[in-house]
Amino acid sequence: MDSDSDFYGDEETITALTHRITTFNPDTWFSSPSSQLSILTPRSDPLEEPPASGRLHNRCASLPGARQLSESVSEFLTRLPPGTTAWAPGFEWLWIANPYIPPDESPEDHELFISGGTARLRLLSDFIEKANKSGRSPFVVNKEISKERTAAVQDLHDLAAQSKVLSGKWMLFPESWRVNEVWEAVAHGTARNELGIVAKVETKGPTEKKERLICVYTYDFRDKGDVARVLNRLRQLELVRHGGRQVYYKCDAWTEIGIYGGNEWKIPASMYSSNEIFTYLKEKANR
Repeated sequence: MDSDSDFYGDEETITALTHRITTFNPDTWFSSPSSQLSILTPRSDPLEEPPASGRLHNRCASLPGARQLSESVSEFLTRLPPGTTAWAPGFEWLWIANPYIPPDESPEDHELFISGGTARLRLLSDFIEKANKSGRSPFVVNKEISKERTAAVQDLHDLAAQSKVLSGKWMLFPESWRVNEVWEAVAHGTARNELGIVAKVETKGPTEKKERLICVYTYDFRDKGDVARVLNRLRQLELVRHGGRQVYYKCDAWTEIGIYGGNEWKIPASMYSSNEIFTYLKEKANR
């Protein structure tokens, strides 16, 4: 997602948009899930037409397996269905970008975050080792380690903000036989500016998995309102259910420095769960 291309309306685009306008059925649209309003206000309204500037964006244009703005979402899904598109080196994912959100002009400094984040985790490891060898009671040791872990997490968040490594994702794990159906809903929602900045889905490996991973990205893990808005839209699309199987949100900064489930520092791998965010939404609605 490091490079992007801009798209300006040409004759082909005008023809495609004209076709969409002439075939638009308001009755069908209003009865569809996409017409439902979120209880949170999005950062911008879902759009069906290019913005006033006439300019769309594709931050994924250079990636193998990405949707191009010269094709419709339906054409992209037909060309590269995740259920049967084979995995290959460099072709592990299929991508679709939200064309209404331009890439951030402030460059991400991944090297700064990785070097600084790795050093901070090393300090936390040293602290844990010394605390465990101190001979003090387990209660005191665990309390001090917990305090230092909290400080380390805050330092990593601050470093991520300084380095502009701020994106995160909701992770969906549909069963493999449903991956085309779920990905279709995610792809259309992303292209309509209803979800986040980008989405991706795993391609089909040599050995079929029971589940496939779909990631729905948001622009900033610190913006809890936007993170919640995207989850709420996933609920409206019937891809997530309150009270059903939980899904989790993870910041990309954690992936960059190898913080996964069961890590040695006991730092939670995910930042939010769907149940936590649904409770947040309910409380917000009742205020």
